[in-house]
This record gives sequence, C-alpha cells and structure tokens, in this order.
Amino acid sequence: MKVSERKSEILKLLEVNRYLSVKKLAQLTYTSESSIRRDLADLQNQRLLIRTHGGAKPVQSALAVPSLSNRMTQNITGKQTIAKKAAQLLCDHQIIMLDGSSTAGFLVPHIAKHKHIKLYTNNMLTALSAIEAGIATVCLGGISTDCSAVLTGALACQNVASITPDILFFSSQSLDDTGMISDSSEAENYLRSLMLKTARKSVFLCDHEKFHRRSPYRLADIDSIDHTVFDEPWEALSPAP
Repeated sequence: MKVSERKSEILKLLEVNRYLSVKKLAQLTYTSESSIRRDLADLQNQRLLIRTHGGAKPVQSALAVPSLSNRMTQNITGKQTIAKKAAQLLCDHQIIMLDGSSTAGFLVPHIAKHKHIKLYTNNMLTALSAIEAGIATVCLGGISTDCSAVLTGALACQNVASITPDILFFSSQSLDDTGMISDSSEAENYLRSLMLKTARKSVFLCDHEKFHRRSPYRLADIDSIDHTVFDEPWEALSPAP
C-alpha cells in the first residue's frame, strides 16, 4: 500500500472509530508501527486528526456534541454495567442528583428499588422515566441545550446552587490518559461544575468509549472525585521519569 493510500485508509478508519491505537492501525493497514507513527504525525500537521497517547482520533470527535438520542443508543451494554456497579452506592433516604448524561439515566431502575428517595436532574427524559418509576422527582428547569432534553442556563444553575444532594452521579464526554475529565458543551460542563461543588459525594460514570479523549472544556481531575465507575479498566498514564 502506498503512503498516500495508507493515510487515506487511516482517516477512513478513524471516521468509523472514535479512537484507534498505533498497534491496531498497523494491524489494519498491514504496516509497521513506526510507519503509522510517521503517518499520524504528518496527518496531525495537516490538522486532519489528533494524536493521543498511543494512537489517534478524528478531529471532530473532540469538538462535536453528540445528540442525546445518539448518546442513549451508544454502548448500552457498557452503560448498563456501569449503572449496576454504581447502584451499590445507593441506599434508602438519599437525596440524589443525576446530571444530564445518558449514562446517569441508566441508574433510574436501580434508584426505584429504594425507599424515601428524592431525585434531582436536569434531563427531562430522565425525570419522566423516574416519575414513571414512582420516584419523587424534581426537574431542575432551565433552557434546552442544543434542542435536546438536557436543560442548562441561569435557572438550572440557580436551582443547583440551592440543593445539597447526598450523592451526585455524573458523566462527561471525555477522559484523557492523565485523568482529566472534559466535555464539548460549555453550558453542560459549567452546570456539572456547580453540581460537584454542592454534592456531598461525587460519582463519575464513564464507559470505555470515552477513554483516550480530550474535549475543549475541562471539568475536573479524576483524583478529585470520590468514586469512579467504569465498564472496563482504565489506568492513568504514568508520568515520564
């Protein structure tokens, strides 16, 4: 395969996959890892992809905000696994806050098994699901974000600031190899930052499709979160000696 053809193939592969390692790209293109690294460097210089530790991802993956409907259908098995693990932190008589993420929404059936719960969320679909499950639910209000069921804005921020939940379950779009949690939506990210300030306990929910990624708006470092729940193992990149 010619170099130009291989570079085109790399870009096509990254259109389908959010992230591919150097090793995987080498296998898929039947070439050496050293050649792949040179190709990735050239393509990044042309601003056609973004290199990450050990691999690469498409440029748009760091900037685009997937619709809520798309997020609800992505890696359902992984999100169900995460919800089952996170449910171990639930108990009766809790004040619970769920952020607008689809991942947090998968906790609703588990929350419904407990008594005397009060649930707050800025996701209208999550709120409706919780109400149907018989959970005492408060929708935080606000403005629809990107014409979705997720609410943000001044009213949502004001309401979050007035609540002290026992536990916050939240997700975000990206988790990079250093442990930085980030997102593409400035509005959602800011509201989550307020949630983190008011909650007594924070729980970060993250499926493996969000690993090795970085988005424009930084939320927090993973070490500052009380609990983390993944569907697959994640390890921080070891600092250089």
